[in-house]
Amino acid sequence: MALDTGHTHILQQTEEDMISNLSDDVLLFILGKVNLTTAMRASVLSTRWRHLPWSLSELNIDMKDFLHEPCADPTVADHIDRAMASLTVALRNMLSPSCRKTEITRLRISLIICNSYSSEIGYLVNEVVETGMLKVLELTSGVDMPPDNDIDEEMVKHANGVNSFFGNYPSISHCLTRLLLFHATFAESDLHNLIANVCTELRYLYLFRCETGFQSIFKIDAPNSKLNVLEFAHCCFAQVELLCLPKLEVLICGNWLCKSLSLTLGGHLPCLKEVEIYSAMRRYQEQFKLSELLCGITCINSLSLDFLGEKIWLLPEKYHLLSAFSNLKELYIYDIFVGFGLLWTIALLEAAPSLEILEVEVYDHRCDVENQIRQFCAERSNAPWEVSVFAYPKNLALKELRIIGFNASEEHIVFIGAVMDRASNLKSVALEDKFCKDCDAISTTSVKCQFPKNEDDQEAIVNNLRNRFSSTAKIIFGG
Repeated sequence: MALDTGHTHILQQTEEDMISNLSDDVLLFILGKVNLTTAMRASVLSTRWRHLPWSLSELNIDMKDFLHEPCADPTVADHIDRAMASLTVALRNMLSPSCRKTEITRLRISLIICNSYSSEIGYLVNEVVETGMLKVLELTSGVDMPPDNDIDEEMVKHANGVNSFFGNYPSISHCLTRLLLFHATFAESDLHNLIANVCTELRYLYLFRCETGFQSIFKIDAPNSKLNVLEFAHCCFAQVELLCLPKLEVLICGNWLCKSLSLTLGGHLPCLKEVEIYSAMRRYQEQFKLSELLCGITCINSLSLDFLGEKIWLLPEKYHLLSAFSNLKELYIYDIFVGFGLLWTIALLEAAPSLEILEVEVYDHRCDVENQIRQFCAERSNAPWEVSVFAYPKNLALKELRIIGFNASEEHIVFIGAVMDRASNLKSVALEDKFCKDCDAISTTSVKCQFPKNEDDQEAIVNNLRNRFSSTAKIIFGG
């Protein structure tokens, strides 16, 4: 049977006309949802769309979008070079004064600064800043790759490229609000100068596998900095001392590579409200006391601790945390291995008299059995904290308890009861199932200790709690 190509052509033309009849604002909204290469193709294929890319107020230009092969490796030099060449051409076109009539409210560029094309990119961006056409710049330099791929010479070369980039094009730093750096080895003075004196408009800084020399001490003293969020991941500093960051609100530190988490927060950090710490403890690493990290800090209201399913890296304590936890409102404890139990977290609850939300997540996956990363981790063991199961009722401020990965085990029931016993103001207990995108399900060791999914099993859990513990908190099941 012959296809009705005429009818199909008319239908496609009608659909195209319907889209083309939309206003510029709607079409720009559509283009804003796709990457730049797709937007440029649209402008070539249709006269109606031809002028639109140069009217976008926000541009997102990512080197990975310009890789010439679908499976091209962004860590291979030849692939990087070709992608950077295409990115430079695209940026030259998008920033052309003869084509662009509207200002750019935000420009995001992901590239590798030490590449030979970064000089032209720096010139183009610097020029558009000086003309007043660019208001906010967000820059990412480098790509995420396994630590085994680290090459000392390349990391030094990258850091030198970053220093030269900002030195040669100083106007760029005037509108740079976000900076993400991957795999770079700086001189200590250079990295400090970048934070304290060069990029003074920064609100967000992310350092991944960055360092200032083997086992170095890195001090940040930046009284004029506007930095709100500082994040370290897989970094090799022996010690990081935050002496002065007056606008810092959020600190995130994860997967440290030294012997212990060597971070000092005893400086001038008056706005610090949120601290997030995450890591899988390695064989050579040591546990540490949370009070030593938070010594002198009393303004934190949100704390997140993530153990990534491995050994608990906290040493037992409670009373030394009272000062640091005095204003704590939210406590999130993630990825506690299912074999550990949760009762030890009560010590943290009792050290936080103003805490309103406690969220605990259980880690239990089939998929980690063959995980190669596990061979580098310390033997799994729980926090050796002795906590009384039940105590005389205390009027703690806690209003909400959440357990993600709840199972119907006696250990979880006893933990909930211990919280109820201490928090007479408790309003709700949210019990949630958890699924892993890799193994599709929580892998419980006992069929009897799975998440209660039907109404009868959920009612049995509620009745068990009501009969054993005196609390009016509402018990909610989700999944």
